[in-house]
Amino acid sequence: MARKAEFNRRELRGLGIVAIGGQIQRLSDKLFLVKSQSTDAFHRVEWGNAKWLCDCQDYMKRGKPCKHIYAVNFLLALPQIVLSNTRALERKCPYCGSNKTILKGFRYNKAGAVRLRLCKICNKRFKDDLMADRKGNNSALAIIALDLFYKRLSLREIKNHLWQVYCVDKPVSTLHRWIVKLTETMRKALEDVTLELDDKWLGDETIVKVKGEERYLWSIMDYETRRYIASLLTEGRGAKEASSVIKKAIKKAGKQPQKLITDGLESYSKAVKELPNNCIEHISNVGLAKQGDSNNRIERLQGTIKTWTKAKRGLKSRSETLLDGYHCYYNFIRPHMALSDKPPVNMNKDGRWLSFMVDK
Repeated sequence: MARKAEFNRRELRGLGIVAIGGQIQRLSDKLFLVKSQSTDAFHRVEWGNAKWLCDCQDYMKRGKPCKHIYAVNFLLALPQIVLSNTRALERKCPYCGSNKTILKGFRYNKAGAVRLRLCKICNKRFKDDLMADRKGNNSALAIIALDLFYKRLSLREIKNHLWQVYCVDKPVSTLHRWIVKLTETMRKALEDVTLELDDKWLGDETIVKVKGEERYLWSIMDYETRRYIASLLTEGRGAKEASSVIKKAIKKAGKQPQKLITDGLESYSKAVKELPNNCIEHISNVGLAKQGDSNNRIERLQGTIKTWTKAKRGLKSRSETLLDGYHCYYNFIRPHMALSDKPPVNMNKDGRWLSFMVDK
């Protein structure tokens, strides 16, 4: 027996319209213009009476979704389509927990096509909605927004990108909420991961703007692997603040370094001397031009962070959370030219590449 096609003829034609590109114009969240494939005219696809309506002859005659409506739904579903092709996910039935499920049709609404699955055990259908939460927010778009945010785009630039590419218009307040929520999830998932570190660390502090005010961002970095160990945002620049970030790095690493390299700020010397069980050799007053124990790697890190914050005209709110997010992004996602375009977690202290996975 021949296998039943996943898409009917009109669905395939609608998918073809999206694939051609430049055939759909979004006027609002409830109104689209879809170019006719046989003439130069455009058909109106509009949301009304809890369903999509079209003024084409096919829809007027049948009263059922036409290829133009399917095209709009596929366009709206692009984020889910992109994400579902980036990784394989096991779909379990929410009613009985069985993983024996199959694709079984669509349900269409204002937000786009919702893929349905059928459980072979309990015979119930459910949404194969990879990315929608209880409030209807699309997590696929949230992940895209998160990635763009840590790639230096402003919230308004992200808003414009989502509109231009995915035809989704979200206020910047919603995008900010998505980013904060996903950043906290990312941070919690990685906070118990122990990084393999060498015995020579770098320390530095720089000024960043938070709500228009200057704050000091302290950072500790591993020299060999370039892993970002710890960061701290403070109002002061004294020994107390220097001690706090060093202790935070030691706690995260589970050990003290043998050598700590910093600039000439006296706060570091005082902080190192006050550490319990101190066996750290502190090397200060080094700079970019120094040979051997130079501080250039962490200066480059601090410059990258400042460039990121400047692109956003400073941090407005949830600054600690977002800086922690950049910390995770820098270690686990961001490609580094000096590391063959791989993130620091893919390299051990001997310079060998690792395949890094986080099991939760």
